[in-house]
Amino acid sequence: MTSKLGLFSIIAGLVLGLFALISKFMGAAVFISTMTISTFFEGITDKIIDKISNDTVYNTLYSFFYEIHLAWVLIGLGVILLIIGTFIDRD
Repeated sequence: MTSKLGLFSIIAGLVLGLFALISKFMGAAVFISTMTISTFFEGITDKIIDKISNDTVYNTLYSFFYEIHLAWVLIGLGVILLIIGTFIDRD
């Protein structure tokens, strides 16, 4: 099941990334081309970022929540789940 979730996450990330590239190329749909995790969970991410006092952790979380496109997050999560799924091998 983990490897299937990994493959699905990779495919979703690639599709989202493709649509983001197309929208950037055409200059339309600003929502898709700038979609990050903070787009969906803006209140929660603001609270998490405000509670952090360490600069290194703050900068890392800030870039993860606000700067990295959601497609890259999905692809990375998919790769991690796929690697875990191959080692667990309970599908």
